[in-house]
Amino acid sequence: MSEQTSSLVIEVMEQQLAKHFQAILQDENRMKQIRNEFRRDGYFNFKNFSFLPKRILENVHSEVHALLDEYSVRRDVTVPSTGNTYRKMYNVNQPEIAEGGTFIPALYQSESLRNFLGNIAGDDLASCWEQEQYLITKLSHPGDTHGWHWGDYPYTMIWIIEAPEDPAIGGVLQCVPHSEWDKQNPQIWQYILNNPIKSYHHLKGDVYFLKSDTTLHHVVPIQQETTRIILNTCWASAHDRRTDVAHESIEVIWDTKARSAEEA
Repeated sequence: MSEQTSSLVIEVMEQQLAKHFQAILQDENRMKQIRNEFRRDGYFNFKNFSFLPKRILENVHSEVHALLDEYSVRRDVTVPSTGNTYRKMYNVNQPEIAEGGTFIPALYQSESLRNFLGNIAGDDLASCWEQEQYLITKLSHPGDTHGWHWGDYPYTMIWIIEAPEDPAIGGVLQCVPHSEWDKQNPQIWQYILNNPIKSYHHLKGDVYFLKSDTTLHHVVPIQQETTRIILNTCWASAHDRRTDVAHESIEVIWDTKARSAEEA
């Protein structure tokens, strides 16, 4: 796709998004329900290809598959800052998505999308650290998982590109909302044992919004050969007053520290 054609596609897409989200925002009863659920659970799921105009969402799905085919790398690590929980998966890093993608980078920068999510969260969304803006992961082998963790930033959208229809196969999201991440002493098992765990089964086409910095969460390990693919997009709060945000888990999982050293 030429640069001129790409710019035109992005411009048309933003117009479609503005119209699409404005229609949802005008339904105040629905928005009140979404805001209340998000505040209570740290989570809200848009189901059945309903989050975006279907054609745009299909373009995102196609782009994710193409990026996985070209750039995916296998990871199998434990993460000290989340209590040595496992990450076993294939992934595609942000730089490769920025280089090879069109729709994903454009959606991440979309003002219409950010304004809509900000309305739900009662906050103003801003770009986070570049390496965490958008990532792709694929679980496919028995034992593959994205273990218990929190996010470095408050707002994450997970786009379900492929998922097993039977929850017994694995890939179910489990959450402990309203929990705090102490990176020096994460105490994950205390949170799990002392709080109710909410479980969510997702299907292809779902998109969920997560309060990721205060919701301890993981994906139940895959039990057999299958496919669970997600696109992860992440935003900061424009009102975040932290002068420095550490990225220990991302550096381990996606090897960003080694990549940065190589690029330097």
